[in-house]
Amino acid sequence: HELRILQDNQKNIRNICILAHVDHGKTTLADSLIASNGIISKRQAGKMRYMDSREDEQFRGITMKSSAIALKYIKNDDSYLINLIDSPGHVDFSSEVSTAVRLCDGAIVVVDVVE
Repeated sequence: HELRILQDNQKNIRNICILAHVDHGKTTLADSLIASNGIISKRQAGKMRYMDSREDEQFRGITMKSSAIALKYIKNDDSYLINLIDSPGHVDFSSEVSTAVRLCDGAIVVVDVVE
């Protein structure tokens, strides 16, 4: 219900994609953000791979198709609707990433500084 109300205020809607190389933590970050909205438990974040809904993605442990979810974000008494897109990191799926980027207002770039 809250997300539906937020959809009516277009100035507070943001489309954000998560970008990084394969295995740098995009899906783990997405799980953590989803857990912050109470959709999954914080204990499951990073293990569940919530956005990887395809059986082959779960089996291989990599994102092959971009997936989106609507999340609520509150800052300074303003509520925002964040349409979060988790995109693949493997070069074989670069067309999925290109499509996601074209739809977005901004991006979260994840860098694995250890690797």
